[in-house]
Amino acid sequence: MQFLARQCSPQHFKKVKILRIKKSTEFQNIGKKGKKFHAKTLLLITLPTSEFYLQDKLKGKNAADFMRLGFTVSKAIGNAVARNFAKRRLREASKTLLIDLGKNHQDYVIIARREIKEASYETIQSDLRFCLRRI
Repeated sequence: MQFLARQCSPQHFKKVKILRIKKSTEFQNIGKKGKKFHAKTLLLITLPTSEFYLQDKLKGKNAADFMRLGFTVSKAIGNAVARNFAKRRLREASKTLLIDLGKNHQDYVIIARREIKEASYETIQSDLRFCLRRI
């Protein structure tokens, strides 16, 4: 995914790549070593990206600006339909907020809590904004 982020003025844009965290070991590493920020509907864990991902092996130089993002939605949320619905809402909220409030070369894991089932999209977005501003 590639998005444009505003820096100072609407005319000055920069490209930000949001990569996905998929490996279980990476989720566990971020969960153990990362900083945790709690909100009513979610838990945000953040950790600086490891050196392995900062090097562009093909070109032999530093990688472009990016951040990595992963989601965890457990079976406590509900059946597969409810979990996928929660992930879609988290993905959309993070897509809009990480561009402005996220830091480059940072890993983010968002864990959904049970309260996300009844929460509106605006509540999820405000909780994520609250956590991102505390970083």
